[in-house]
Amino acid sequence: MERLRADVLVLGAGLAGLRAALSCLRAAPGLDVLVVSLTGGPSGSSFANRNDALGVHVCLNDAEREAFVAEVAALNRGALLDPALTAIMAQEGEARLRELDALGLPFVRDDSGGLLDHPSCFSPHSRRAFLFRGLAQAHRRFRAALEALGCRFLGGHAVARIEMDRREALPRACGALLLPARPGASPAPRRAASRPDAPCAQATSPLAVEARAVVTALGGPARLFARTIAGPGVPGFGHVLLGMAGARLANQGYLQFLWGALPGGRFWSPAELGSGGWRIMPPLLDDAMAGFDPSEGVPVEELLPDLARLAGERAGHCPCAHGLPDAALDLELVRAMDADGSVLLLTPGSSPLAVALMAHASNGGALIDRDGGTGVLGLFACGECATGMHGSNRIGGAMVLATQVFGHRAGEAAARFSRDVPEGLASRGSQDFQEDAEERSRGLAWLGRGLTRHAAPMALAGAKGFAADIRRLDTARDWRLRLSLQAALGVLSGQGVV
Repeated sequence: MERLRADVLVLGAGLAGLRAALSCLRAAPGLDVLVVSLTGGPSGSSFANRNDALGVHVCLNDAEREAFVAEVAALNRGALLDPALTAIMAQEGEARLRELDALGLPFVRDDSGGLLDHPSCFSPHSRRAFLFRGLAQAHRRFRAALEALGCRFLGGHAVARIEMDRREALPRACGALLLPARPGASPAPRRAASRPDAPCAQATSPLAVEARAVVTALGGPARLFARTIAGPGVPGFGHVLLGMAGARLANQGYLQFLWGALPGGRFWSPAELGSGGWRIMPPLLDDAMAGFDPSEGVPVEELLPDLARLAGERAGHCPCAHGLPDAALDLELVRAMDADGSVLLLTPGSSPLAVALMAHASNGGALIDRDGGTGVLGLFACGECATGMHGSNRIGGAMVLATQVFGHRAGEAAARFSRDVPEGLASRGSQDFQEDAEERSRGLAWLGRGLTRHAAPMALAGAKGFAADIRRLDTARDWRLRLSLQAALGVLSGQGVV
């Protein structure tokens, strides 16, 4: 087995992972930092927005900070929420915004050249969001800054396990076992592991990375759904890896979902139902959309007498809400889901429109402290791998804010931690990680369909049986399928199904 060493190992190359690596190197120039990803290029949901733009939610004065913290608390419906983490985001967002601007990210500006403020989902009356467009350019800016500081990048690898040093009373994260993202690929030199300016190599064999500290920023489970707008390079089982290392997980059932028109997934808002004249077709017995009788459609007004009020509230946010009154709109759509998770609507002009829920970002992950620590020595988390700061309904732009605030804190904390500990132990090996491409392909397709049908908000019909089927498949040979099945159970458990 090939081996590498680093002072700090960053797992994931989305906005959270890149921010952690950058803050780590700025805090301790000369530190050996290695960023590992599946793709070697832009990865994660942060670089996959279909509008090629992202917003970051930032408070610029004390009144805005107080309002933000209060809004997050008021929007929460049952998720574990740490107000201290929310307050840190409110307090430190401005500094992180200025750093992003200085990095050269292409922010939208007003006529005077200042950053232009915008409203946010779940906070439509505020003006605390700042947009940047051109995500490829944003990635290049981060990458250039990191390479200038000597950061190393390694693509083409999947994280199979976070390695733990258990020689002391308190176990410590000491690296990771990496396996080829594409088993059987043609051999390629691993120059990217030793030269920051080299292209990322495609992995061909297991690789053990020994590190003094590990930052996990592998994204959430949305990638496992058949219909998803999660980005590339997201394995879907980052939460499972953290849990296996000893981190305490929470809020795994709180994912964001957006409705998209089929085919293609173009965003569609249930608030449109408030215009009147829409009908919802009953679920079809098969996937065929031909031969329906328009007279069978149920007018939405008959299902929701207070439609106008609900639609007005629903217009204030793109994702489905957890536990808010306007979720009644989404519930009526979910009740009409076909076996494939789609819903057939008739527009006011009687044209058919199929829509479906698209899984997006997760509000769950490892419970972290103010510095991104997971409670496991040497193991830090940020981005969709961390939770506690958002509650159940995340305000628009707050995830990008969290990637920067807690990515920054995790990176600095990892730098401090790495100075005071010895090198980790060698990997235990990869003998427990078998590959079965055919089983994985079939299993992930089945899992994706099931999650789309049973793990969407309020779509609990048949979910217990689906969870039981997942457990029966938990002995799968393929290691990625096994971890994905465990991640799916985490989502269902977080929704109270299992």
